[in-house]
Amino acid sequence: MERLKKYEQQEKILEGRNSYSKTAHDATFMRTKDDHMKNGQLKPCYNVQFSTSNQVLVNYTLGQPTADTSLYIAHLEDYASSYGFMPSTVLADAGYGSEENYTFLAEQEQEIEA
Repeated sequence: MERLKKYEQQEKILEGRNSYSKTAHDATFMRTKDDHMKNGQLKPCYNVQFSTSNQVLVNYTLGQPTADTSLYIAHLEDYASSYGFMPSTVLADAGYGSEENYTFLAEQEQEIEA
């Protein structure tokens, strides 16, 4: 029974993720760049998304998923919530390419630059 309670508590903390840090429950373990010893490591991290306009930071969001693809729509919606409108043109690298993201952009009538 004690283990069951522990597992239920851990499932609640995970919120659908595969991992979490024992010291920072919101952080997810992600593979980081190699250090000076060429050791790629798993470390508790957040996935930071940011928007710029004319080289000025105008919006940022923090996410738990490791893939940028799953954070794109939430980031744009946060931008719209802050400014009251969606940007007319968006530019992103191939890491954001997904059918869901392209459909969202088409529904918002946004111009996509490749």
